[in-house]
Amino acid sequence: MNTRMISPPIITVCLLLCGLVFAPAGIAAHTWYVATNGTPSGSGTLSSPYDLATALSGAVGGPGDVFWLRGGTYVIGHIDTKIQGAPGQPITFQPRPGEQPRVNGSLSFFESAGYVVLRDFELFSSDANRVSTQTNAGFNPTDINPITGIASYSPNMSFINLIMHDETREGIYISHEGSNNLIYGCVVFNTGWRSPDNAEGHGIYVQGSEGTREVADNIVFNNAGVGLHIYANDPGQDLASIILDGNVAFNAGAIQSVRDYRDWIVGVDAPSISADQIVFKNNLGYPARGENDAVQIGRQGVNGNVAILNNYLPQGLELNNWTSATVTGNLFAAQPPYGAVNLNQTMVSLAADWNHNSYAVLPAGGGFLDNANPLSFAGWRAATGFDSNSAYRVGSLTGTTVFIRPNQYQPGRANIIVYNRRGLRSVSVNVSQVLPRNTAYEVRNAQNYFGRPVVSGIFRGQPLILPMTGLQVAVPNGSMRTPPSTAPMFNVFVLLPR
Repeated sequence: MNTRMISPPIITVCLLLCGLVFAPAGIAAHTWYVATNGTPSGSGTLSSPYDLATALSGAVGGPGDVFWLRGGTYVIGHIDTKIQGAPGQPITFQPRPGEQPRVNGSLSFFESAGYVVLRDFELFSSDANRVSTQTNAGFNPTDINPITGIASYSPNMSFINLIMHDETREGIYISHEGSNNLIYGCVVFNTGWRSPDNAEGHGIYVQGSEGTREVADNIVFNNAGVGLHIYANDPGQDLASIILDGNVAFNAGAIQSVRDYRDWIVGVDAPSISADQIVFKNNLGYPARGENDAVQIGRQGVNGNVAILNNYLPQGLELNNWTSATVTGNLFAAQPPYGAVNLNQTMVSLAADWNHNSYAVLPAGGGFLDNANPLSFAGWRAATGFDSNSAYRVGSLTGTTVFIRPNQYQPGRANIIVYNRRGLRSVSVNVSQVLPRNTAYEVRNAQNYFGRPVVSGIFRGQPLILPMTGLQVAVPNGSMRTPPSTAPMFNVFVLLPR
């Protein structure tokens, strides 16, 4: 078995400042309490807490403050807020230690300087009306009410370790105005809606070109639309300075049977202009549904620079019209009749550092396409000059491969990704580099996050034995399709210290 420990991503300085939960020396930050029985007239103390709408309004508290959420279910409907902290003094919303808040509703942040952190709680929608009967209604049918779970129209926002599900449009949306936003460690599933001729609702949807946007170590699956949709199609818009690092995406479109979606789309369509300075690294995929779900980087128009580094993508890569690219350290495997790599450079020539990759191609075909010309590996290297020191094999990927992604914001927490090609009933995983000895822990099946932990106990240094059979899938709210589990061949777990 091949186990890979992957270090946490390095987050840019501006995003780290967004994520801090303490104030600089000399500035008096306050802690406030929020509860399901809180009131607007509360004092924010443990005995007289605020309600969540008041806490989010910006009318109480200030830069550097922490709002502790008590356990229970908060029914908020939809809240628009201009709340803001200050540089180095974010306002943070997080659970009171040992308690589990559940927020039923959606949030939009706009017209503020940002510096707000949401972390470590559940956000969902209980709206079961997710199936429209209308045709030709485009993105906005009127007999249902699709609303995004979190919509950020403000800079300097951080969304960390949230568990988001069953929102009726996107899980998280970052707009053109949302510069220096961070989405980290979230689990996003079962979002979106369907109609007779359409289905929408992406797991994570990111736009914009000013500042930096980082999407790292998220688990995104079983949504009605694309898993990670990094995309623009408005007049004059670009995508730029977007980092995708260590995410896991699979089963895009799986809760509806109206249209196919890919797990990953990065690029623009006209009348948007181009994408540039895109970093796509350490991401992991799985070809769960069998359609052409190759990772698509670049769509219409001529794009600038992209770096594709150290990804594990058994579904292959489609790359369209980039001026320059670095493609190294990746695994690409073909899913016939689709290629391991489909390179389209009909609009611009490509200057690339493309080497030190690994490829697996089945005998049935699905090797390499260069501007729609099918090529063998030898033909690919001769035609492009790429991959002079890369590995190539004919045949399926074999064995058991485990990736462990430690969580940057919670010591002892990690995402565990298991490729179980032998179909083993269980897999042994060494987490000693993540979890300190004598720590209470539990392991959750990401596809049924709120089910019983699959393993729990006190860690004494022993390998964890993770089951790969008998794993359930969370049933979507409303009349959406419940997809089958990807286990035993593939599964994702979340290790949590308790």
